[in-house]
Amino acid sequence: MKDIINMARRILLGVLLAVAITSCTQNDGYIGPIFGKWQLTEMWKGQTMTPHDSIYYNFQTSIIQLQLIHRQGISNISESFYGNYEKENGELRFSIVEPSSYPAVLPEVFSLKPMGIDNVNVFHIETLNSSKMVLTRGEDERFVFRKF
Repeated sequence: MKDIINMARRILLGVLLAVAITSCTQNDGYIGPIFGKWQLTEMWKGQTMTPHDSIYYNFQTSIIQLQLIHRQGISNISESFYGNYEKENGELRFSIVEPSSYPAVLPEVFSLKPMGIDNVNVFHIETLNSSKMVLTRGEDERFVFRKF
């Protein structure tokens, strides 16, 4: 009887472990590997690379959140911009709506330009896997992200 109880415990533990592992994946099965939070690490304009560490793209179902972190001394200011996106045929398209708490023209410090975007964007997806995303725009703009 003890052996049957121990075997039942092992089977139950195995089932629970399998459920826990599969429920923690980053891919929700609908939008694929783009799902989640990405940190911009490099922005290329022609042959010139600018390193970044304070710009994040967050993808959920059809919503994108762009987050810009400003470091001021020991504190950070975080600004978020939201929009809708579509990913199809190797392209990523999204439009950004400016936050309603700011006037129609954002102050220079909160400009979307440092993120490499305007209000409407079309990027070619050069690389997209579980840890790296590379987007290009035109012939000389390249944006390299890491999964955060």
